[in-house]
Amino acid sequence: MRLALALPLALLACGSQTSPAGDDAQALAQLQEELHQANAVIDSLNYTVDASNQIIDGLRAQVSSLQKVDARLYESVQQLSAELRNWRTQAEDQRERNQEMSAELERLRREKHTDRQTIARLRREADSLNTALLDANGALRRQVGHLDQLRDELALARGEAAQARQAAQAALEAGRLAQLAVQVFPAGEQSLREQGYLEAGRKMFRKSYKLIKPLDPADPRLRPIPIGQPLELEGDLRGLADRYGRLREGSDFAQEKLAGRVRVTFTNPLLQGAEVVAVVGN
Repeated sequence: MRLALALPLALLACGSQTSPAGDDAQALAQLQEELHQANAVIDSLNYTVDASNQIIDGLRAQVSSLQKVDARLYESVQQLSAELRNWRTQAEDQRERNQEMSAELERLRREKHTDRQTIARLRREADSLNTALLDANGALRRQVGHLDQLRDELALARGEAAQARQAAQAALEAGRLAQLAVQVFPAGEQSLREQGYLEAGRKMFRKSYKLIKPLDPADPRLRPIPIGQPLELEGDLRGLADRYGRLREGSDFAQEKLAGRVRVTFTNPLLQGAEVVAVVGN
């Protein structure tokens, strides 16, 4: 009897110790089937215990009817009854544990199904996020390339603007210097009169000159000379004149005669920007 009861309980103990810790659905189903079998064995043991109790009750009735009772048999019957009660208590406890384990297995199966759905959803979300990240990375690279292009264009525009600004400043400076310079047109007396620039006459013992028409700024012979800067003229200087008349040496200009030419330097700051004809001769 003890061997027959110990074998099913050993099987149950082995089934409990080898329960899977993972999410293998087949192992969970097999363990649940073993729990159902253990419950069947417990039911069979209960029937055996009930039958044994009936036999004991019969033996007790027989013993009570006898006047001579074997004390050793009575002690064995009492011990067997106690063991049967103990086995029955253990069987009920095992039944409760099996029911709890079945419920736990069912909960784990539901959680496993839920976890699979969650994992699948998270995988889809991760794929969608990776796709969005790849698209964003491509868009960002295009924007960076466009920004680099704009930066190069801006640097080029700044360089061109700086060059244009320098050219404009140089032109303004040249224009300013040209405006401040004396515009000198050297030519012979006859040529100046023919072009309508010069009016010549004589006052007392000195020949007079006067500029009577604005000079042509596009004429390549027109030479801008700043105040204080020397101008060399070929031939002999007969006189200098602006629209007010002949210039005076010493107060308006200074001259230095060289071999075959003359060096003229304007000294009067009031002549800045004025037009002057230089009458030269051979």
